Amino acid sequence: MSESESKLNGGGFELRVSEDDADVAYLRLPSHPGTSPCKMSKSVRLRDLIGNYEGPDVVLDFDLRGVLVGIEVLA
Repeated sequence: MSESESKLNGGGFELRVSEDDADVAYLRLPSHPGTSPCKMSKSVRLRDLIGNYEGPDVVLDFDLRGVLVGIEVLA
């Protein structure tokens, strides 16, 4: 997937928006290892945590240590 990148000020956050689909974005948190591909231990959908959630599809990515490293948003 081809992506355009925007560095957000402070803290090492990095937002990537898909050039192929403007409704897909990925926010790398400062704890993200920055390697590609990154080995995720677990991905959790916000919808699975909050039963009556009605917003965009949000996926929380955790690394092998259980640390939140990224957030994917599918509008």
